[in-house]
Amino acid sequence: MPATRVLLLTIALLFSALSDAKVISDKPQISREQAAALAQQRYPGKIVKVQTEQQRYRIRVLQADGRVVTVLVDGQSGRVQRDGN
Repeated sequence: MPATRVLLLTIALLFSALSDAKVISDKPQISREQAAALAQQRYPGKIVKVQTEQQRYRIRVLQADGRVVTVLVDGQSGRVQRDGN
């Protein structure tokens, strides 16, 4: 009987730790400022707007030729890509 209790307690603690780890990973590891800097490195220009969307940032960059480019930066990995919309 005590072995069953230990096993159940261990399983409960394991699931608790896994759910806590999921909560931590849902938060972006890249800050707004870091995301803006990454976008500006890839697409030089003036940062016009930074929006936070769940696990990514949508950043608008005004380039020297007057075009506005929308860039997406992954909040976990920092991956930068141009928005296709």
